Amino acid sequence: MANRLRLIQSDTASASPEARRELMGEEVTRSLKDVPTANRKRFLQALLARFPVAGEIAKSAPAALPVAAPVRVDETPERVLERFLAVAAKLSEEKRAELAKRLSEAGLAWMDRSALVLEISDELRQKLGLQADQQPRLTRVVELAVFLVDALCRVDENALKTMRELAPRSPLLKRPEDFRRTAARFLTTENESLEPQWRTMRGLLGALLAAMLGGGKDFGKDYVERLSPAAIEDVVVSEGGGGLLFGPNKKERCWDKYKDLVGDYATSDLINHRIRDCLAAFVEKTLLGAR
Repeated sequence: MANRLRLIQSDTASASPEARRELMGEEVTRSLKDVPTANRKRFLQALLARFPVAGEIAKSAPAALPVAAPVRVDETPERVLERFLAVAAKLSEEKRAELAKRLSEAGLAWMDRSALVLEISDELRQKLGLQADQQPRLTRVVELAVFLVDALCRVDENALKTMRELAPRSPLLKRPEDFRRTAARFLTTENESLEPQWRTMRGLLGALLAAMLGGGKDFGKDYVERLSPAAIEDVVVSEGGGGLLFGPNKKERCWDKYKDLVGDYATSDLINHRIRDCLAAFVEKTLLGAR
């Protein structure tokens, strides 16, 4: 019914108030005919609540105050850290230790790595030439390890290069891997040993140094055994040239044999080749003969 009354108000907006009131009264009377008498009072009260009463100004409900949007605070690592430190200051020692461990595992615990000291035994300290009250700095130990690994690799490479020039097909040139790879496994695993690789490296280097002394002696021995007067005479006699009545005598035959044999040493290149052969043979005999 309220909708019909509003429609009448709209249609009679230009009519006089008396005519508008009459039409609305007729509509109310017609609608109340279907409402029981006991319910008409409640019906009219509900209808009056929808329309302003003459002489009164309807009070509008207070407008809801706008809710202020929360002020956005830019989160920065520094702000988060400040709040974290404020909370951490109120925690127990046990909880603080737990948080410190987690920060360390995440790589957020700062430490001066250059000042870290490595605690080592007296035996290791003596081998490093340190005094009883000295401990090595960790960063220096790492730097020394890198330097020594690189130095050993370079020395081994030069030793292999020298051996390759002496004997290109020598079995001593075969290596399972580079020393750096062995050192890398030693640093990252528990059961790796440097000793087998180091034994091979120092063996070749030591044999090459020893060949500088012993190889020359072997060359001299080979020279004497081939070109000494006694050796040449033995060769001539063994060939049946010592007692002939006709033809060259023994002395002449020895001279001819000497000229034939000395051809192996006729030039500096041939002598150098002979010396290299002696050096390579000495190294291989030293290492392979000891196996």
